[in-house]
Amino acid sequence: MTIKENIQELQDRLKYSGFGETLNKELEKQIKAKKSDFELNMSKEVGDKKIEYGLHFRKSDEGRYYYNGFEAKLSTPEGKEQSQRFYHNQGVSAKEAFNLLEGRAVFKSLFNKEGERYNAWLQLDLGSKDEKGQHPVTQYHQNYGFKLEDAVQKLPLNNMGSPDQLSLLLYSLKKGNRHEVDIIGSDSRFLLEANPKYKTMNVYDGEGKRMKNSDLKEVQNQAKAVAEKIPEAQRKSKGVKV
Repeated sequence: MTIKENIQELQDRLKYSGFGETLNKELEKQIKAKKSDFELNMSKEVGDKKIEYGLHFRKSDEGRYYYNGFEAKLSTPEGKEQSQRFYHNQGVSAKEAFNLLEGRAVFKSLFNKEGERYNAWLQLDLGSKDEKGQHPVTQYHQNYGFKLEDAVQKLPLNNMGSPDQLSLLLYSLKKGNRHEVDIIGSDSRFLLEANPKYKTMNVYDGEGKRMKNSDLKEVQNQAKAVAEKIPEAQRKSKGVKV
């Protein structure tokens, strides 16, 4: 592999991992300087929070450079910080790292020691750290019993009969996003996030306050009462806003 091919391969990897192309020139510069290892840094504002990334690269004995993953640090306006090292073989993207540091779960396709592929939800235990300063990663495997689509379809969401809308919602939730939706019969906006640990969905109001089961039940009952008065054709005409 030529240096040019190596650079292009790594630039493609960064783009695929959600870091865009802003680091491309610095990456090329560091590789052409023939350093044994180096780190590239970038930061991003997400709402009122800031996330900083440190991407790690190392040169092999054969002279080829490899991307070894990154460290991410999330800071809040109150001064609270959470950080974690994510390794290349975990396949965690920049946005997924943000979601994990926010406490949400991310659905990934992984490989065991035998090289066999399996699916699992990953979630950080932000309340503890190991001897290396890393938050333990809890995995909820595909056999754990959490079925995202079933959990979503228990909620009275607008237009979930549309395969495209449902697929978009499931994709977003698997990335660890907190996704904005409409509930049938309600003018308010709600936010959903997956909670694989308890095999359910977390529901938040438009201000980001988590709703209790009793609150959600009341909204569902109100929505059901209104929905029963709305013709089927009219219900289908309403869409979920994402």
